[in-house]
Amino acid sequence: MESGQVRTLRFAVEWVDQHPVTWLEGAFPASYEVEGWKLTLTETKLAAAPAAPMTEDKARSAVMPLLDTWSAELEVDQRLVVMLYYLGADVEPGATDTKGTVASADFATASAEAFDATVVIQRDAPPQPDWSWRDTEVTKAARTMCLRPLRNGTRPIADAAYWLSTHLKKWATDGDQTAPERLNVSSSYFNKVSQSGARSDERKVSAASQTLSAQDKESLRRAVEELIRRLHLAESGLHPGRHLDLSDWP
Repeated sequence: MESGQVRTLRFAVEWVDQHPVTWLEGAFPASYEVEGWKLTLTETKLAAAPAAPMTEDKARSAVMPLLDTWSAELEVDQRLVVMLYYLGADVEPGATDTKGTVASADFATASAEAFDATVVIQRDAPPQPDWSWRDTEVTKAARTMCLRPLRNGTRPIADAAYWLSTHLKKWATDGDQTAPERLNVSSSYFNKVSQSGARSDERKVSAASQTLSAQDKESLRRAVEELIRRLHLAESGLHPGRHLDLSDWP
């Protein structure tokens, strides 16, 4: 929508932990500056102001990768899902007012209905963003198809582990390294994630099926979350972490 020079983009904000979130008094407002943008965050709103006025389409295209980065890091490292909904823009005087335009951001697809509303998580302040991360289609899929449903209990761990190993193998075919190499884990570590998911009797019953104990499931969950975190780091051009082998299995 090309309708004038934007001074501020405005978003509604919804926070979801594994349970609904409340914040301590004084947690907001929070302000961040990144790549020429000034972001001002309250519990329910986000204002994003560019360094210089620009058209609405250009402004949204410029700020969304930053907000994607922020939401990805929050979800993976802080177990906190933030959903942003675009409300509209403040424009220079004399330009056509675009406030009131409603469009959901790409990552605003999680539903709070899957979370346990009987428990409320209280946080003291929004975590400081790590702007070095980058969100891609590969990382976004890992969160929405695997990490998020695993954490909110709508995807069993065995199915999540099998899906993730398949996703990572496909991701690695685009380069000259295997998935374990790109994630800096041993093949045996990676294969244990893959085989534990593939052979679980909760996923498929056969002569080769195995039953996962509660401890097995917890260890597998932690390994899956570790691989997802390393995927985000690798896709951001960052070192994925120290080398892991089976002696490091959770």
